Amino acid sequence: MEIIDQEQKKDKGKTMYEIGSEFNLEKAVRRDDFISIYSDLAQRGSKNIEFLRCGRDAIGFVADDIIAKNKGLKHVFIPALSCDSMVKPFEVRGMEVTYYKIEENLCIAKDALFDRIEEVMGGTSESEAFAVLIMNFFGIADTDEISDGLKKSFPNVLIIEDVTHILMEPESFLFEKDRADYYVGSIRKWLGIPDGAFAISNTEFVMGALTGETDFTALRMQALTEKTEYLDNGDSELKTHFRELLSEAEDSLSDGLDPYHMSEVSADYLSDIDLYRISDRRRANYRNLYKKLECLPLCGKAFRLLPEIPVNGNSEGYKYTPFMLPIVLDIEFMRRSAITDDGKNITRDGFEKRLALRGIYAPVLWPIAEEGAAICYNAKGFSENMLAFWIDQRYSRFDMENIVDILGDELSRM
Repeated sequence: MEIIDQEQKKDKGKTMYEIGSEFNLEKAVRRDDFISIYSDLAQRGSKNIEFLRCGRDAIGFVADDIIAKNKGLKHVFIPALSCDSMVKPFEVRGMEVTYYKIEENLCIAKDALFDRIEEVMGGTSESEAFAVLIMNFFGIADTDEISDGLKKSFPNVLIIEDVTHILMEPESFLFEKDRADYYVGSIRKWLGIPDGAFAISNTEFVMGALTGETDFTALRMQALTEKTEYLDNGDSELKTHFRELLSEAEDSLSDGLDPYHMSEVSADYLSDIDLYRISDRRRANYRNLYKKLECLPLCGKAFRLLPEIPVNGNSEGYKYTPFMLPIVLDIEFMRRSAITDDGKNITRDGFEKRLALRGIYAPVLWPIAEEGAAICYNAKGFSENMLAFWIDQRYSRFDMENIVDILGDELSRM
């Protein structure tokens, strides 16, 4: 690949990061109660809400409610781009999972989904209910049209919407009565809390969740505490240990088979947070990173950007608070253009590790089931080539510039 002059690259489009000088005007902090906001909005939308331990517990909780209210229901349709935590809660309850296609922009392939339902369920007969899980991936794959079409075409459908990626805008879905029958979302993916998720229903939940201390919450609490210590003193042994704890915590979950309520420590934390700063910082980071990635010489070649989150009406603000910013690598192009032996054998996972060695952690999203990969070429491509950058409230414009500098540098070294 083209080797870019490092000093020229460093200066091009780079804004100086200041330490010191005059103070800037900061907006006053307004503390909010996340639990109350969601509970109040759910009540105003005539919905019922339960706060649970994690996303897979929320999905399992909803699955239990669906089964209890619809004794014959055994089919659920899920996007091919779904990780285990979205699939297992249905499978462990004996439900039959059928994957459906997504487009190359992450939107649901509507015609393919409807054809798949016709094929599996035998038309629009009301004799057998079934469920469809939909998701607005990264806030760029709106589900409004799909939801409306499903309800009109299949009277016996139950829609579950995973709103994890648009979690900061509950008013966008909680007041729409016919959009979905259930909503699930993972809170802990947005904040530094040991656990937290929610399940929302248009009707009262039949069953309750378990209560009490769990290994999952205890292990994550210890891990997050140790990570804070690591960030303060840089002890590499602490880093190794808290990563082991986080892995143990995930392994302790029972695929959502035994849903637990959210812990009191997480509920207390969520009762007093600065939601405005979280949203404001994420929007600024996303905007800055997106624009700088667009300017990289190898954008559109070594990697592509997905569509930007749409703006809200005629305003300049994003419709949704960004969750992460994904890119899709073109590994074949990277190999063809490589000037080093290492580069000619590069893989997505190998490139992710190269970024991690320089302090840029871009999660691999997501390993998917073989059945999902087989039925959907786009989902397979995303699963094998996508990385996502953190743009959350922990970081600043300087950090976004650092991501771009390191990404560009690593691509030029191939």
